[in-house]
Amino acid sequence: MALEMRKSSKWWYGRFSVNGKVRCVNLKVKIAGQRPADGMEEGDRKFERSRYKALAAFENLTAEVAGKRRATEYVQQLHQIRTGRRIESIPLADLAKEWECLPRKRRVEDVYLTTAKARIRRFVVFMAKKHPKVVLMSEVTQDMALGFLRTEEDHGLAGRTWNGVLAVLKSAFRMLATKGDVAVNPFDGIPTKDMDTVHRKPFSQLEMKAILDAVADDDFVRPIIIAGICTAMRRGDCCTLRWSSVDLKSNFVRVKTAKTGETVEIPLFALLRQEIEKHLGNGSEYVFPEQAEMYNRNDDGVSYRVRKAFERAGFYDVDPEAQSDEVPAVDERPLLPVAELLERVATFLNAIPAGALDADKRVRMIEACKLYMGGANLPAVALQMGISKASVSVYLSEIERRTGLRVKRFNSAAVVRVRPKQLGEVTTARGAGQRRVSVRDFHSFRVTWITLALAAGVPMELVTRVTGHHTVDVVLKHYFRPGREDFRKAIENAMPGMLVSAPTRLLAGNVEYAEVPGPSEVLDTALSALDGMTAANWSKRRADVIRAVRQAKEWIDGRVLREMR
Repeated sequence: MALEMRKSSKWWYGRFSVNGKVRCVNLKVKIAGQRPADGMEEGDRKFERSRYKALAAFENLTAEVAGKRRATEYVQQLHQIRTGRRIESIPLADLAKEWECLPRKRRVEDVYLTTAKARIRRFVVFMAKKHPKVVLMSEVTQDMALGFLRTEEDHGLAGRTWNGVLAVLKSAFRMLATKGDVAVNPFDGIPTKDMDTVHRKPFSQLEMKAILDAVADDDFVRPIIIAGICTAMRRGDCCTLRWSSVDLKSNFVRVKTAKTGETVEIPLFALLRQEIEKHLGNGSEYVFPEQAEMYNRNDDGVSYRVRKAFERAGFYDVDPEAQSDEVPAVDERPLLPVAELLERVATFLNAIPAGALDADKRVRMIEACKLYMGGANLPAVALQMGISKASVSVYLSEIERRTGLRVKRFNSAAVVRVRPKQLGEVTTARGAGQRRVSVRDFHSFRVTWITLALAAGVPMELVTRVTGHHTVDVVLKHYFRPGREDFRKAIENAMPGMLVSAPTRLLAGNVEYAEVPGPSEVLDTALSALDGMTAANWSKRRADVIRAVRQAKEWIDGRVLREMR
């Protein structure tokens, strides 16, 4: 332990050791007078007076440190007497591993586990860069926690994602507080952000028909899309549906969901039953074994297939700078020499932070690129790596997207593919600097099922029994998304007839209320359309007739229903 002077500073410093670590702190005492050439030599009176002040401050500091050390040792001894072991904090480097190994009431979904560990690792990396001397959980302060969350905010995270980061770290420090000797949770008291949630959009019946038509010949995507439409199950539960969960005799599917661990019961609709029966006797525990294999190995491959199916149906994002809907099958980018391309791909991928790209996936992507650029085709690469051909294609496409380099070999004689007419976007923009968010994906089938069920009058308790939600608030806030016309019809059918129908012209003072056509007038319109039908206009007239008859039927059904109530 000693006093120190620094050439570039006007302050006295004190150097001492705590638990084997050397610390040097500013004693807040200014150096006065004329400094001697050697700090060990005696200086003038002012200098020596400042030295004595610094020495007194240093002794007070070391006494305080020694007192804290004795208090800490007393607590350690007391804890050891009670429990038989000493208190030891957890190194920040082990935080993600310790959190993952915590006992839990139910299994955590792999997707959530991966996301949560990535968020914890981002915090650990932040601490290593900004506070390298802080290596234990017990040393983290709230200022450090706030500093990390500010950097997350600077990255443009949405309020919902930012809250998720806060929740994971707050939970980790709370659950590991005893083992990590954390007296105060540094993330406690930090308020959450308002969430400008963008909800997924449900599909209409015509849109679902377009999707089913688009996947009619796609034996991979069609089964899981039908399962999603008919059951409201999540993507993973549809892909890994087991035969033990299917009861063809009673026409029910009973599944323990991967995300919440809740057991749900769902009636088996004819469309899904027909698809399931195609896979009878496949020799696997899974109803759709190929889909289960891909989901368990690389769930991004499933998402890629679904996106392509949506695109064939007419759901895709339009590039505002694109000149046409044509999608060229020929890549005009030059194909670099193999050695140079592999070097640039590996350099780029290795430079991506650990939290932004899973380490195992990074290795698989580089390996797939090496094999493919070495001359192997997609099936050969898939066979050598023990993954599906679709996974190889997804890896190569992601490399191209991330690096901007051309990797795939294209056929120069390929025909230009034209997209179908757009029915809707799959993502939508958020605030400046934020990534686009998905509004139509596999989860939209779940939103669609719930919306249709509630709009049709299915009791909420039955809907939650199918979906596995614990509270009604979650269903109504995030999943019940009726369109304006559906919402209007539902309200009209529930209200008294005198409020929503006006079959005759009513007068009230000088105010004249418009007449709503009754079924008789609507059917007259249909008869007129039939009378005027010719070979040239039959298609339009037929649509007019169907529309008029349907309108009359809805009017009568709604009137009867209201009178019954």
